[in-house]
Amino acid sequence: MIMTKILEKMSLLGLSFLLISAFSISTALPPMLDYYSPTYNASQVELLVSVPSFSVVAMLLLNPFVDKWLNDRQLIMTGLILLSSAGIFPFFVQWYPLVLLSRLVFGMGIGFINAKAISIISQRYQGKERIQMLGFRGSVELIGGASCSLLVGQLLKIHWTLAFLIYGFGFIILAMYLLFVPPMEQIEKKEIQKSKQGFNKKDFAMILGMAFLSGFVICINSSISLRVPLFQVDGKTIVGGESALVLSLEQGIGIAAGLSFASLLAHIKNRLLPMALLCLSICLFGISLANNLLTLILSSVGVGFFYSIILTFIFHRLSECIARNMLNKATAYVLLGCNLGSAVSPYVLKLLALVSSSFSWIFLAYAIVSFLLFLGFLLNSRMVKKA
Repeated sequence: MIMTKILEKMSLLGLSFLLISAFSISTALPPMLDYYSPTYNASQVELLVSVPSFSVVAMLLLNPFVDKWLNDRQLIMTGLILLSSAGIFPFFVQWYPLVLLSRLVFGMGIGFINAKAISIISQRYQGKERIQMLGFRGSVELIGGASCSLLVGQLLKIHWTLAFLIYGFGFIILAMYLLFVPPMEQIEKKEIQKSKQGFNKKDFAMILGMAFLSGFVICINSSISLRVPLFQVDGKTIVGGESALVLSLEQGIGIAAGLSFASLLAHIKNRLLPMALLCLSICLFGISLANNLLTLILSSVGVGFFYSIILTFIFHRLSECIARNMLNKATAYVLLGCNLGSAVSPYVLKLLALVSSSFSWIFLAYAIVSFLLFLGFLLNSRMVKKA
């Protein structure tokens, strides 16, 4: 019985393993550029890496409609089959138009399961167990992204087409889901009448606020990825290996954040979100003041930790405030905020550059906004207590 529960949890967490793997093949770009040139230019080849993002956003927008026609099991099976089969397709066929199409279908597969991989945990678990699982889910997502990137690096030593075989993991995840995760038919039948109901004004305002907050912290994270490689020490830009170290540590600390989330929430409770925003603003201020690599690393790692805590708290808050039958729809809206936050980050940087293009100003601006959000959520939590 205990082993059955463990396997069920592993299978549910496995749904998040490939969610951020779309860019894992980016290290295969040099040999791909050699293969497709001169017929296709660099931007067309790079599109093969980024194009899944467009279909992910499209599927998140369509998620509320798809959710009405497919139950959890059908939705997850469809998503994993599309993700896996389209993901490995370029290994067998390298003709550019078909590879581009397969990458679009791959993104659709991720879009199918993206919201469900998160909401299904909140639907199946309660209390402390749910909090732990949400934290673990965030860690598994980052472990999956890191593992895929490392595996791609090894496969590239043989041939670039082998890099796409990493998406074969999706078939293993599908098998585990079908074998170890029981259907929720009884619960679905009880709530079928409720599913016709929409969000009330309070729910919609909360979802909108969480979508904005998630988009903001993702925008910060994307800005770090775009600007850290340009960081200068004594007038000289840091070398590629040093910037890669900063970014890998900033992302890797998210695993520790996911594992520690349940413990932090148990001790700090609803103050966790404002406290995380305060710490985030302090770390961003540290980046703005950084004049050496060590300060940059420590501050960036701090941002990575607290940004992961904030995202996990957002999905925890959704699970507590939104009715279970509406949770997948709410999660899709928040994930849409995440994707938009990543997409607009280059334009936000251009906007900030109108004031000053300096490295310090960009992260000082983010620190100020984070501090203002901290004050807003702190005041809100005190008002809720008095009420």
